[in-house]
Amino acid sequence: MSVLLGGGAARRASRRLAAAGICVGLLGLSAATTGLGSASKRLLPRAPTQLHVSASSRTSLSLSWRASPDKARVVGYDVYRSGRRVASVKTTSYTFGSLRCGTSYLVGVAARGATGGVSRRATLLDTTDGCPPSAPSGGTLRVNASRDFDSTDPSLAYSTSSWQLEYATGLKLYNYPDKPAPAGSTLVHEAAAGFPLISDGGTNYTITIKPGFRFSDGTPVTAANFAFAINRALQKGMQSPAILFMDGIVGASAVVSGKASTALGVHVHGDKLVIQLEEPDGAFTAKLATPFFQALETDLPIDPQGVSVYASAGPYYIAAREKGSRVTLKRNPYYAGSRPANADTIQINVGVPPAQSLQQVKSGEADYDMTGVPASSDADLGATYGVNTPDGQYHATPLNTVWYLALNTSRAPFNNVNLRKAVNFALDRAALSTVESAHAATPTDQILPPGIQGFRDARIYPLGGPDYARARALAGGSCGTVKLWSFNTSFGPAWASMVKSSLEQIGCTVEVTLLDRVREFTDAGRKGADFDAVINGWGQVEVDPFDFLDTLLNGNDILEYPGHNINLSYFSNSDINAKLTRANPLTGAARYRAYGNLDVEIMTEHAPVVPIANPNALEFNSARVRGYVLQPSIGKADLNTLFVK
Repeated sequence: MSVLLGGGAARRASRRLAAAGICVGLLGLSAATTGLGSASKRLLPRAPTQLHVSASSRTSLSLSWRASPDKARVVGYDVYRSGRRVASVKTTSYTFGSLRCGTSYLVGVAARGATGGVSRRATLLDTTDGCPPSAPSGGTLRVNASRDFDSTDPSLAYSTSSWQLEYATGLKLYNYPDKPAPAGSTLVHEAAAGFPLISDGGTNYTITIKPGFRFSDGTPVTAANFAFAINRALQKGMQSPAILFMDGIVGASAVVSGKASTALGVHVHGDKLVIQLEEPDGAFTAKLATPFFQALETDLPIDPQGVSVYASAGPYYIAAREKGSRVTLKRNPYYAGSRPANADTIQINVGVPPAQSLQQVKSGEADYDMTGVPASSDADLGATYGVNTPDGQYHATPLNTVWYLALNTSRAPFNNVNLRKAVNFALDRAALSTVESAHAATPTDQILPPGIQGFRDARIYPLGGPDYARARALAGGSCGTVKLWSFNTSFGPAWASMVKSSLEQIGCTVEVTLLDRVREFTDAGRKGADFDAVINGWGQVEVDPFDFLDTLLNGNDILEYPGHNINLSYFSNSDINAKLTRANPLTGAARYRAYGNLDVEIMTEHAPVVPIANPNALEFNSARVRGYVLQPSIGKADLNTLFVK
């Protein structure tokens, strides 16, 4: 993705440009560097803008930019790669060749003036297309699914297992690599030739579609296929959950209400898809990476019940489905992209009971269960097969989900920041993480999960056990009564008991209320609810830090009763609210850096929540299978990388 770079005044300029939707970094060149004095420096041409990759391949990147505003004083442009000038051109584009596949390059351009002066350099970081996948291993991968899929229609599928299928079959504008975190959480361009050219203050996205992709029936993929996917999901007759991701597109509401058949803000111009937003949204590119917006053939029917079998343009396609019984994936014979597709066929048997499925995988009758491993089998599997061993069978990998204790900052006692920090020192995260099973979760003290870009391990609070001495010093005997809410199923009661015990160690008197999980979340979300702390969990929708920090902690979004809030700590700090608001329009590395810094700042200085654990995906494959990768964007095994020995 395009990355903002620079320091000092350059960073401030970059932020202004990023807020305008321009993915450009400015590297300042001093007067000493240019050999010009201060009087001449004022005559330097201004830097080019709207730098973007307009085309890419495995060995090349084509760079385009908007001409310097000082056209009369500009005689050409110097082009740079990895900080070295490689060419001088008079046009506003240049193609870097002889590059390595799947490799990131820092590229840039500067305007050269008639007097020899050179502007500041506009730079970005982008990646060549992925290397060709290894030769497929072939064979049939035998998969079980204890529960049926909610849908296999890309406009309707919304469960984890359904998205696991769609990840294997769909071709998207932007996608996540077939790799574990953190690389697997890094957005890359797939059908798009490069990242969007963002203009008009961050509200206009222009995306060039790469040629050469085909659906499984041989039909070429064009920009119209992606425009159709957006408009199909918005149709009133489709009743798609994708509406939640696209409501910011100009004209989307008119399609949803049935007043229009296509969104006014979605256009196709040859190989370009243009999308207009009502307001800037730095997470919009990540939204386009959800399965809803994969390439669809333009004659796919509008059907609220969904279409089960259809042509796909990704590595696989759904060849057959018998609801409640089986789904068959076949390799797309026309796929020429960089993603793997190892098995010839992926045969999924639906409705196999978890205990029976586990025995089938142990015996080699099945290769993998999409539904996961029963928690009751966790300890035995870990002891028998080991955990996360090379080419092993049993895997426990943190998900992009966080379980936490929300502290109600709107009232005593947790309107006291030192007491909130005290609770963070007092909780025994290591013990809480193993309540459900031995490898159920990984302790954390931060809001962002490790698989989300921007996370950096700051080690703010203890993960191996409580620090009661530090906690008591911060609490200062000022706790009083704490009304603690938890859910009454699974590990909810045990966690409530353990949290109660930890709070009592720092002088709190704790009253526990156990509620139905839905009621707990719903009631706590109404401002003024009578609680001081509530146990809650939150997982990704888009693979983006906004999903956690802004959604859970931006006080600007708190609703008065009876509106429902997700910010269950009712945390509202004007400085943090402003920083969250400023972070959202940013893109690329600048976005991740801003949110990563906010994650650490919020937990270090304000501590409105007590992050406890990131739950692990517990997955088990047969002895004949290799290539297991937990793909962080779906939180499940990557079916494409699995292969039969």
